Amino acid sequence: MKKIILFLFCLILSIQMAHAADKIHVRALSPFNSITPPETFKVEVINDGVIDDIDFIKGDIINCTLEKVTDPKRAKRNAKIYLNVVSYEDNKGKHDFLTPLRAKYAKSVINKEEIKKIPPKKIVKKTASTVGSFFVKGFSYGVSFVDGFSENKEDNRLKSGAKQVYDDSFLSYIEYGSEVEIKEGDEFYLVISKKKD
Repeated sequence: MKKIILFLFCLILSIQMAHAADKIHVRALSPFNSITPPETFKVEVINDGVIDDIDFIKGDIINCTLEKVTDPKRAKRNAKIYLNVVSYEDNKGKHDFLTPLRAKYAKSVINKEEIKKIPPKKIVKKTASTVGSFFVKGFSYGVSFVDGFSENKEDNRLKSGAKQVYDDSFLSYIEYGSEVEIKEGDEFYLVISKKKD
């Protein structure tokens, strides 16, 4: 099982590296809403990183302008935000990027820190559902029902179990995703890549 997980992790990493995108952990210095997006957006670097072969350290500022926002779509696909990365500010002043860069908003990315944040219970539940459904049809719905039943988020165990089954089923994918709302101080990632001509 460990070999399969390691293989999948390496595969995902190689696919991401092929796209040559830099991921940088940032904090919003101003609010942003995908319904009425501002034309400019500033973020502060939280963890050291690299963008276009330029080293960034904690506290550097990245200045962006709005490129486009896509609306939420069915299958629970949330709105997407694309920004032009224009300049950055460090202790030596303000500098423009020489290469046209594009940034995409991401609430999280796959890296060691994010994998450590995933609760073990969620991994066990997903694995049990996948393996169980392979052997017994409908097994994953039973696991979902028991999970909802035990968490009791609706203050009614049967209703909570039924809602969890719906949320984990393919039927829930007819719903639209949500708009993106970033508050000042929110942490997220910018996935930055060179613009294609």
